[in-house]
Amino acid sequence: MEQTIAKVLRCEDIAQDIFLLELSAPGIARSAAPGQFVHVAVPGAGANILRRPISLMGFDAGTGTLSMAIQVKGEGTKRLRALHPGDTVDVLGPIGRGFELRGARRAFFIGGGVGVAPVRGALDAFSGACACEAFFGYRGKAFAYGLDGLSCPVHVATDDGTLGEHGIITAPLLRALDAGAPDMMFACGPAPMLRAVQRIALERNIPCQLSLEERMGCGLGACLVCNCKVRAADGFDYRRVCVDGPVFDAGEVLFDD
Repeated sequence: MEQTIAKVLRCEDIAQDIFLLELSAPGIARSAAPGQFVHVAVPGAGANILRRPISLMGFDAGTGTLSMAIQVKGEGTKRLRALHPGDTVDVLGPIGRGFELRGARRAFFIGGGVGVAPVRGALDAFSGACACEAFFGYRGKAFAYGLDGLSCPVHVATDDGTLGEHGIITAPLLRALDAGAPDMMFACGPAPMLRAVQRIALERNIPCQLSLEERMGCGLGACLVCNCKVRAADGFDYRRVCVDGPVFDAGEVLFDD
């Protein structure tokens, strides 16, 4: 992990309320792994606006670049959207436990909403080592991103039916699983989607890794804001999503009902 001043290469809208931020950060790019994230300082922000934890959608050790798909939700992300090529930002990373292929020869990649970003990053990183199939869910066509340049089979579902299948992404996932299970599944998205993917994986005995989306404070494991429940011998324990995750094996995670 390193802290660096990164140069902005691109900052542009790619979907409704979603923008792409591409940075030059060679040191971080060289050590990054799929599923990890970086902590970005908000330019011009006071002490009341914390660094923003942002998942990596892509990284290239050769060019030294990082790419992130960021949802505009509050003052911090609005300030990041206002960046221009040539500006600089303070970035810390890479942070956390990422996705691991573990020798899988066929893998399913399941993403929902902003969770498509780290899943697409994993797909791109692992596509040369295994057969891939993508399952991406969005609120609607206007919110869709991360579909460009995909050479593998891709299934899309939207809440309003404006792109792909009308409904939730687990519907095409179940059909694909009935046709043949993969060696590994990777998923990131809203908690209801992750709960559904977890249930499917455990019922069918398919190895699965979940990337959890939790609010973070320090991003370094000190503040304990991002604790999540995991299984333990005496019932359950807590883990810090920022440093123990954000990726966990599906069988580890205990979701609150």
